[in-house]
Amino acid sequence: MLRSIVEYYAEHEHYRCGYCKRPDTNYSHGMWAHAMTVSDYQDLIDRGWRRSGKYCYKPTMDVTCCPMYTIRCRALEFKPTKSQKKVMKRVNKMLVGQEQPQLSGDGRRKMSTCSSGSEVLAEGFEEGGEQFVETMREHQDINLDLVNASEISDHNAGEGVGDVMVEKDVTKPDQTNSIAPKEKVGKKESGPDPNKAPCKKAKQMRRERKLAKLKEKGIDVTAINIRQNKEKQIEDFINELPDDVKHKLEIKLVRTTPPSPEWLATAKETHEVYVKYQTTIHDDKPDKCTEPKFKDFLVQSPLLEEHRENGPRCGYGSFHQQYWLDGKIIAVGVIDILPKCVSSVYFFYDPQYMNLTLGTYGALREIEFTRSLHSVCPEIEYYYMGYYIHSCCKMRYKGNFYPSDLMCPETYKWFPLVDCIPKLEASPYSRLDPDLDSVDENFPKESDLNYIPIWVNGAVMLYKAYKRHSAGKKSGNQTSELMEYARLVGTKSAKSLILVR
Repeated sequence: MLRSIVEYYAEHEHYRCGYCKRPDTNYSHGMWAHAMTVSDYQDLIDRGWRRSGKYCYKPTMDVTCCPMYTIRCRALEFKPTKSQKKVMKRVNKMLVGQEQPQLSGDGRRKMSTCSSGSEVLAEGFEEGGEQFVETMREHQDINLDLVNASEISDHNAGEGVGDVMVEKDVTKPDQTNSIAPKEKVGKKESGPDPNKAPCKKAKQMRRERKLAKLKEKGIDVTAINIRQNKEKQIEDFINELPDDVKHKLEIKLVRTTPPSPEWLATAKETHEVYVKYQTTIHDDKPDKCTEPKFKDFLVQSPLLEEHRENGPRCGYGSFHQQYWLDGKIIAVGVIDILPKCVSSVYFFYDPQYMNLTLGTYGALREIEFTRSLHSVCPEIEYYYMGYYIHSCCKMRYKGNFYPSDLMCPETYKWFPLVDCIPKLEASPYSRLDPDLDSVDENFPKESDLNYIPIWVNGAVMLYKAYKRHSAGKKSGNQTSELMEYARLVGTKSAKSLILVR
């Protein structure tokens, strides 16, 4: 049986915030995941954790400057907005040759808003995360064969274990209350002439003429009427392309951990696109985009490869979705496929194709991918977009992927985003659960600590056995630290994850 191995750090230092840019106002707890099952990670992200490479972190919501709420889109109910439809149509026009696929020049311009449709997990991680990465490179001597251990010794104890919407104020402030509106002067019986046919839109008239011609040819137009009246789904926009397109767009799913032959063959080209994106869109220096740092951030993953009888054909774990245009990689979506969702990690693209709004397009394709996985694996229903930060205007675009839910930071239950907005407008940090009697049902008791599996000197034992062997060695401090860890990960994960001491 696969098992997760993690290393928790009790330090709770402040870091620079990647959103408001203040130097020391971002607080989070962190742990290094040597290995992790997809089920354990699903439980962790459903408790507010996220990963960046092998580093997992959970924002301290009530003290951090920009509270980060876990957000998920209900992929099966997703309805694209008008602007999202335009993005898909623009890409389709490019593919059929009606628009140029590339911008002139190098595409260099500073982004005024966050264009990516996926979560940028590096935000708030730069300071502490890189330190953890460097530290943990020195601690890779753990024998991961024990990840497959199905039994845990208790030393004879005998117990098993899109688009920001802006409302325009059309009222003239100086005239609203001071000047009374003039009464309209018109004829007594003004209005449409009842003797004339009602006006029709040109689009409706063209459609009626087209259907009339088809009817004259003996074609049954009933089915056409049904299709026209049905609201277009995201799949309709993706699949409406003709066979003779001028440009070919392919999306290839490649496993990155463990590295597949497909990933190894395209690693260099993928890294080159990443460097272009980071240096152009985010103004990063080249030394921050080196191949080792790229791999630490977006290739290395603690998630163990898993294949289940009723799971998706590709299996669970960490992947890159590569967007190939005419045989060239132009964008990459970094995703995790988990038991209940597709979790977006990052999305980057070649700035030459900035006019296609590929960040939004990538998110739409990932939602469509989630829906396709659901048809094979019904448990997969959600698309996790990372964190929603209402106090940062640039991060509110995630709310445009409708319908979406936010997680309450106190009870870890989900609530519709539209119901949460008034609370977040009143206070950046808010309890989203309206039921004041509701509690965290996964909150640990002190007795639960005894059943936390501990890795010590290559052996795994329960904490109650570990206490006997470490009696007198600051056991009080250890119990306090362990209780904090269990509170952060929840009782279920605390009893499942193997904690390195």
